[in-house]
Amino acid sequence: MITGRRVAQLMREAAVFMAERGRPASREEVLAHIEAVVRPTDEERELVAGEEAWRYKFLWSTTTMVKAGWLAKDGRGVWSLTEEGRAAVADHGDPESFRNAALARYRRWRRERPAQRRAWLVRGSSVLGANVVSAWLEGGYVSLAGSQLRPVEAGIGADELRALAEEDYEHLKHHELKAKVDEIVAFVTRVRPGDAVLTTSEHLVYIGDVTGECEYVASEGGRSNLRRAVEWRNADTPIDYADLPAPLPARLQTGSTVLDLTADLALIDDLTAPPVDEDELGGAARHEHLPEPSPGLAEGLFVDAGWLSEVRRLLDERRQLVFYGPPGTGKTFIARSLAADLVGPEQVKLVQFHPAYTYEDFFEGYRPVPGRAEGTISFELKPGPFRKLVDRAREHPEQAFVLIIDEINRANLAKVFGELYFLLEYRDQAVDLLYSADEEGFTLPPNVYLIGTMNTADRSIALVDSAMRRRFGFVSLDPGEEPARSLLERWSAHHGLGATAARLLEELNRRIDDPDFRIGPAYFMKSTLADAHSHESLDRIWRTSLLPLLQEHHYGQWDSVRRRYELASLLRAVEEG
Repeated sequence: MITGRRVAQLMREAAVFMAERGRPASREEVLAHIEAVVRPTDEERELVAGEEAWRYKFLWSTTTMVKAGWLAKDGRGVWSLTEEGRAAVADHGDPESFRNAALARYRRWRRERPAQRRAWLVRGSSVLGANVVSAWLEGGYVSLAGSQLRPVEAGIGADELRALAEEDYEHLKHHELKAKVDEIVAFVTRVRPGDAVLTTSEHLVYIGDVTGECEYVASEGGRSNLRRAVEWRNADTPIDYADLPAPLPARLQTGSTVLDLTADLALIDDLTAPPVDEDELGGAARHEHLPEPSPGLAEGLFVDAGWLSEVRRLLDERRQLVFYGPPGTGKTFIARSLAADLVGPEQVKLVQFHPAYTYEDFFEGYRPVPGRAEGTISFELKPGPFRKLVDRAREHPEQAFVLIIDEINRANLAKVFGELYFLLEYRDQAVDLLYSADEEGFTLPPNVYLIGTMNTADRSIALVDSAMRRRFGFVSLDPGEEPARSLLERWSAHHGLGATAARLLEELNRRIDDPDFRIGPAYFMKSTLADAHSHESLDRIWRTSLLPLLQEHHYGQWDSVRRRYELASLLRAVEEG
């Protein structure tokens, strides 16, 4: 392992060498000098991503020096120390002070980047039969072939460019023409200086920053006529494609030559961040796992801490689960309390399904809006609650977000989820969306969790299709099993109300044959405690809440079974038992 202190020593030694040399040096000359002076240990010579560990760590650290404004790279392996870099050598004689100052300037660079930056995939590994990525890295640019596009002036508008491109490529079939024109318009008019650009070549990934406007440059074979200057961040330290974190591998599976990756901008930027602790950068790490429930949550919910921990573990592993059980078992209350505790209330969204709920309500769909002309309407694609939550999760990859779906089994799930059903099981894959035709490779971020609640008296769990069973973990809240079984007893004891209501509920559920229609404890857990379990209160709960449920369950048979559920009879059984 190479410590931060060792990296600091490598960084400053390189800067001192270039300062004393007084002229540019090749990358290999700098590395040879460091190796001779610092003398890496056997452990530091172990291979990391095909490089000796000390070289790998040092080359990554040069990204910090470049963004600090101390080091310049020409893309051909020649490095130069800037005047600011020379001043830094003089001002920071201690290696750690040198590195900390570079990190401070790097943090400032991250803060001051344009707020409306975008990220783009531009393919160059196979352009008219040739791989042009090496030329991009050496020349400090990225390009699009545009081989049949006439020369265009800088600053051309999107509409004019589209018309020219459609005319120059009119020989293509309709779908091919649209794709070709869209990529040209995006590269020329939508890409901006400051945007991030990503490309791949031979299983390696390179990332850079666009530094110039689009230029038309006649090129050999017409392979790179449309060009933008780029400062490549990791030309010396490409990332192995296999090491890319989700959802980037799925997003890059598209066949598009130019693809908007702005949804993954934060992730792309982090790929080339200096190899230091996130605390040193003043940022938060990407979300990976849910924390353990807070110590007071189990006490507040009157359940065992071990049960809550097991539920958290299931949600962490599966990313989606369903609380199911009869009415009054606290499914929604537990879901909301647990979600708020694990991720924070600001990151929790609740929706309720019903028979008329659709994909357009849930994810996205076209909605009427006022038209341009007075008295007319038009339609715009509007995001639903799930799409909004996913977009927030993409913008904040360091945080976890939870969508609670109340009464999840009351809607047609296949209709509501549509193609998203696939992503619930395969989050490392991508799908094409129903309406967002211009967005290829949509993925479901790993920091999005779903918690559903299902009333088994409304519709049995047996009616849920196998696709949903496979995608969700199921947690039972049966009044006859823990934690629901002891919930009312614990709540009553906490409030000094005795055990009468808990025993009464247990006796009632013993007399109900169908477990899906057993009664949960929430009916007896009133917020007003003055007479919560008095005889008058129990009688009111019985008449207005429980008997209507039981009458519905025994529809057409009520006269023959009503004596079984009389309050007086149940109270006598509790007293005798």
